[in-house]
Amino acid sequence: MKALPKLVAGLAALTCASLLSAAPASALDKVVLRINFSPWAMHAQYFAAIAQGFYAKEGIELEIRPPSAGQSGEALVASGREQFGVANADGFVKAKASGMPIVAIMADQPDTPIAVITLKSSNIAEPKDMKGKKITWFQANVKGQIDPLLKKGGITRDDIEFVLVSRGAEVQMLAAGKVDALWGYSFGQALTLEDRGFPVNIMSLKDNGLVNYGTVIYTSEALVKSDPGLVQRFVNATLQGYIWTQKNMEPAVAEVIKVAPDRDLKLETRKLAIIYDLYNSPDYAERFGKMNDAKWTATIDSLSDDLPTKPAPSSLYTNQFVDAAEAAKTLAAAVRKPTN
Repeated sequence: MKALPKLVAGLAALTCASLLSAAPASALDKVVLRINFSPWAMHAQYFAAIAQGFYAKEGIELEIRPPSAGQSGEALVASGREQFGVANADGFVKAKASGMPIVAIMADQPDTPIAVITLKSSNIAEPKDMKGKKITWFQANVKGQIDPLLKKGGITRDDIEFVLVSRGAEVQMLAAGKVDALWGYSFGQALTLEDRGFPVNIMSLKDNGLVNYGTVIYTSEALVKSDPGLVQRFVNATLQGYIWTQKNMEPAVAEVIKVAPDRDLKLETRKLAIIYDLYNSPDYAERFGKMNDAKWTATIDSLSDDLPTKPAPSSLYTNQFVDAAEAAKTLAAAVRKPTN
C-alpha cells in the first residue's frame, strides 16, 4: 500500500505532461494586408515574407487581399475590419482629407513612379511635344499632378485632350494608335509595351517637377494606439521581406505568380529590379521607409484641386516604427548597392 501514493503521483505527473504536450502552440495574430492592385512585381516582398516565414516568426498569420470592387481599401482599414494596406499616395491623401483615421507607418516608393509614356515611333519625347495630343486618363487621377510636366513644356491642360479609360485599356489604346500617350508607371506599362514590341519614350513626372510620394504602407490610428506592438512586428517582418527579396528577386516574384499565374515571371522580375533601383533615394539615407513633412506637403499641394480639406502633413504619417526597426537601417544600406 505504501507504493500507492508514488503511483498516484506518477500518474498525475504523466497526465500533466500529456496535457502540456497536447496544448496548442500560441495562436498567431490573424492580420490582413489590403494591396493597391492585383498582385504583381511591386508586391513581391510581401508574398516572399509569408513564404519565408518572416511574419510567422513575428507571431503574425498574414492574408494578402487584392482590391475589392466597390470597396475602398482605406475605408476597410480605417474601420478596423482589416489591419494594414498598401496605397498610392494620392489615394491615401484623398482618403485622409475625407476624414478617414488612417496613418502611414512606412513609405514604400519614396517618389512617384508615374510617367507620361509615348511610342518612340510618335516622336513625342519631350513635354513640349504633347501639345494637341491625346493622353489616357483614369477617373481617379488628379490633373494637378501633370501640371509641372506641362509647364516645363510651355503648355497647359487646355493644350492636351484627356481620354478617360478603364484600367488595363491604356496599353492597347496606345499600341493601336488611338491615343498619343498614356499615364502609367515607368516600370509598369512601359515595360509591358516594350515586351510586346513597342519601344517607348518615358517622361517621368519625378524628373519633370512633380514632388510626390509613390506608395505607402498604412494602418488605422486606432491600431497604432491600441496595439503598437502588433504594428511593430508587422513592420519588422515586412522589412525582412524587402531584404530577402532584393537578394532573391526571381524566387520572390515566383511567389506572386502562384496567386497571379497570368503574370510573366521574367517580365515581372525585370520590373522588380527597376523598383529596387528607385529605392536608392536620399529619403532613405538613414532608414528605409522614413518619411518627412516636406514631401508630404508637396504631395498634398499637388492634389489640392481634388481635396475637400488639406490635412496637416504631420497627421499623415509616423516614423516611430521604422525608427525602432534595425532592419530599416540594414535595408537603407542595401538599396544603395547594386541589386542582382
